[in-house]
Amino acid sequence: MANGINRRRLLVGGGAGVGLLVAWTLWPRSYAPNLVANPGETLFGAWLKIGNDGHVTVAVPQAEHGQGAYTALAQIVADELGADWRTVGVEPAPLNPLYANPLGFDDLFEGLFAALPADAPMLTGGSSSIRMFETACREAGAAARALLCTAAAKRWDVDWTQTRVEAGFVVHGAKRLRFAELAEAAAGGTLPDPLPLGIQGAGKLGGTSVPRIDAPSKVDGSANFAGDVRLADMVHAAIRQGPAGSRLTKVDRAAADRIHGVLSGVENPHWVAAVATTWWAAQQALDALAPRFEGGNPVDSASIDAALTAALGKPGTRMAKVGDVEAVFKGARLVTADYRVALGEHAGIETPSATAAFRDGRLELWLSTQAPGLARAAAARAAGLSESAVTVHPMLIGGSFGAALEHGVAGQAAVLAVKLKRPVALVWSRGED
Repeated sequence: MANGINRRRLLVGGGAGVGLLVAWTLWPRSYAPNLVANPGETLFGAWLKIGNDGHVTVAVPQAEHGQGAYTALAQIVADELGADWRTVGVEPAPLNPLYANPLGFDDLFEGLFAALPADAPMLTGGSSSIRMFETACREAGAAARALLCTAAAKRWDVDWTQTRVEAGFVVHGAKRLRFAELAEAAAGGTLPDPLPLGIQGAGKLGGTSVPRIDAPSKVDGSANFAGDVRLADMVHAAIRQGPAGSRLTKVDRAAADRIHGVLSGVENPHWVAAVATTWWAAQQALDALAPRFEGGNPVDSASIDAALTAALGKPGTRMAKVGDVEAVFKGARLVTADYRVALGEHAGIETPSATAAFRDGRLELWLSTQAPGLARAAAARAAGLSESAVTVHPMLIGGSFGAALEHGVAGQAAVLAVKLKRPVALVWSRGED
């Protein structure tokens, strides 16, 4: 698998992140693809599947939260494959270090880690989707194209390099075969070495404006987000959390029990949740509980300003150095000023949400996440399960600004599902967000 990291990035990136990236490029690669084919589909490696009806499904390892990752990465694959864009769809890639994003990891956490985790996480962030995965997607499309052309060439008894692709067909003169007709035989073929890119009719979609894959469902309302998941026997939950470091000390259970539709309450040292037949009933019951938290360190604008001011007086960490600053400013008249800006809330249209189901010792989670592996770890840790017992289904994200890198809601939903022993949909209110 190509690592998608360009030479310039490695040479001039600066800081501890360069070591992380170089370490990842040298990491032993023995990870097997775990993309699953549905009935009537044929797998082509870790990145795409072709169906008997001609559809092409691209496995996308990046979360879609409005930035267009689903469309951009699928377009790169389809461009090299020579697919008809009308037949192309996507699905979230399964958890696998094959889809790790050390470039995004570096951009977000540069200098904080001396080495990558044992399994560098799948992660969306740092505007890294194309930089990290363009090469891998292009090679995946080219590999499938070469295999399809080779399979067609065998049927026609011609050299495979004399064939070309055209909107979902392999063509040789007047002869045409659909990708779907060739997929099963092609998947078991041998790839040419080196793998040719951008030939045989490929390259028709690159540089063009194609319809976004996620747009129609978002326009007509059929797109599913974490809060849209509905499971048999499911209940709804609303939650109230105390300030950081505080503990729950009091709730009014009798008042909550009087709310129509309320089923139960779940108390945790740091939060309390109301469970009901609808989310609105759960939220009303939560208000009736009137939870009280004590202790902790409430955060406000004044405390944030004080912490930042104190930090400026301490030695910092040099992330990079270019030139000699001391020499440039020697003898110069320095003008200094302090500037402060208000807190920028990471408030997307969708508030943190997760649906969880616990059955036969296994937990399933449907949630918005930019790092599904970290979400799985958070849920497993909170519920006291092994990570292998947790399955995460990444959903479309209704705006993030980085907030979907936090996974408190995953742990909370996991705890509720295990305790209630029935599926539960947890949605934070806007005030809780």
